[in-house]
Order: sequence, then C-alpha cells, then structure tokens
Amino acid sequence: MIKKKRPYLFRNKHEWEKIKLIKKIKPLGKTTPYAWAVEPVHGCNLKCGHCSARLLEPNKYDFMTEETWCKMWEIINAVTPTCRVDLCLSGEPTLHPNLVKFLKIAREFCPQTQLQITTNGTMLIKGKVNYKELLDAGANIVYTDMYSPRESFIKLAEKSGYPFYEYYNKPDSAPSPWTYYGPHVKMIVLQKNPSNWPKSRIRAGLLGTWYNNLDWEAAKKFNLIPVIDPPRRRCNQPFIYVPVHFDGSYLLCCQDNMGETVGEYGSIYDGIDGFKEYWYGKRIQTIRRNLREKKRKDNPQCSRCCITFSRCDYKYWTDEEVNRWWDGKEWRPL
Repeated sequence: MIKKKRPYLFRNKHEWEKIKLIKKIKPLGKTTPYAWAVEPVHGCNLKCGHCSARLLEPNKYDFMTEETWCKMWEIINAVTPTCRVDLCLSGEPTLHPNLVKFLKIAREFCPQTQLQITTNGTMLIKGKVNYKELLDAGANIVYTDMYSPRESFIKLAEKSGYPFYEYYNKPDSAPSPWTYYGPHVKMIVLQKNPSNWPKSRIRAGLLGTWYNNLDWEAAKKFNLIPVIDPPRRRCNQPFIYVPVHFDGSYLLCCQDNMGETVGEYGSIYDGIDGFKEYWYGKRIQTIRRNLREKKRKDNPQCSRCCITFSRCDYKYWTDEEVNRWWDGKEWRPL
C-alpha cells in the first residue's frame, strides 16, 4: 500500500505563485548589507552538541531591551530598509517575554523588512507562544528546527491557518526562507534538527565550529573537530551580514555566538554614522581583505572557523571596495 503524503496547508492552489520578488532599496549601493542576524536573547534552553550555547551558563538568559531594539530598527530602516532580518544567534528568541510586542514595534519602524524567527520550537510545543500570534504580530517566516515529534509541529502549523511546508519536502515554487520577498510573505518552515539531518548534510560541513567554542566530546556526533589549520578559503559572511549582540554591539560575524568581538566594532547606539564607521571601518576592512586573499590565518577569529559553505568564494564586493576604509569623514586606502 502506498502511503499518502499529508496535505499541506495552502489558502489556495496559487498561494506560492502570488509571492513575487520586489525590488530592493540599497542606500549604500552594492555594499549594502544583505541581511541582519539579531540576538533578542543570549542563552538557550537546550544544550545541543553542535552549538556553542551548550557552554553558556544554564538557565541564564540576557534579554535585549526595548530601547536597544528600537535603536537597532532605526538603523536598519535607514541603511537596509528592504532586507531580511533573522532573529537567531546564541539564544532562543521565543524565550523573550516581550517578543510579540517587539515584532509589532519592528513592523512600525521598518515596514518593508522581511522578519524571520529561527527557533528550536520548544516554546511552541509548550504553548508559551504560537505560530499565529508571531506571524500576526509582524514576523514573516518562522523557521523551526524540530526538537519534538514532527507530527506535533504539523498540527501546530495547521492550527495557525498560515501556509507551511517541511524543508525536505518543499512544494514546487514555494518561496525559500533565505530569499528576500518583502513584507507580505507569511509562512512556516519545518526543518529537522541537526541530530536528524541526513548524513550528507553533515558531511557537507553545514555546521560551524563557532571559533572552536564547542563541547568537543558532544560535538563528535556531528563530525565536528577543532580547527587547527585554517581553511584556505574565502568567506563572505562579514561582507553581507550584520550580526547584533543582545546589548546592541556589532559582531564580526554570525559565528560569534559567545560574543568574543563585543566592543570591537561599536554598537547601534553610535547611530547611522557609527554604523558606517563599523561597516566600512579599517578593522573590519582589513579582515575582509584577508578573507578575499584567503588568509584566514591572519584573522584571530577566522583562523578558528571551518565555514566554507554559503558561496564563500563569491565576490560580492569589488577589490576596490575592499581596499579602502572610511574614517568617518573620507575614504582612505587600506
């Protein structure tokens, strides 16, 4: 007997075809950030072997304040009004007690942003939050790593009334959670957690070493070992992503779950001019040039990173744009 696939929830059969890419506004030209990775919560209620959050103090959570949240969205709307913003980094965003309120605030500040929540789903299973209230409040995508039985999440997604699909059973023409479509896309994406990934995905190196901040005994299961010899590969993360720590500090990249680079690049409290001095400053431009030249060994954090996916070798910026820096008043050669 052939087992029938569970029907997926669509408002109509043309649901996905209605979602079209809209033109992006790039106030900073080609070097405008592609996406932001924001940490509403520093700390996680799970201790996974593939994640550096396992090393954080148990049951201790640092929450982004409303003031910091609002300051950040002022910057986002000014420099990247049409971009993806992913709530993630070293924490579980649905633990934030004011998350629904924060989503509504974000939508007011930045109406064209595409806002994604990456969650382990535990608070959804417990009923502390639900898909509908998150999407109604302003989130566009709730990307869920399923740490409970698959059927439980399917029932919750069905109950929400919003379209959903499983990552490994994606309908034809369904929008990708990693592409900017605009503020009108609304969907739930269900993903297997890394413990249940296909072995091919693990072998492909899709998990990072978080600057070697891992419990290596637990990480063995995920084929993760400390980086001793830095890969001779480029990396595009510092060229396209803006990571923000819970306190508003800019980080070097999304692999800095432990906040090693807090205080080195300024913060959202430095305003729009401060953002430009961070994004084009001498320190990060030097790191970018090293990455362009495949010299990860010359960057303290990059020398401990195994990331080689996400089009690492693709040149988003020209060499001319990498070989200069902004001092707050003028461009200088690097």
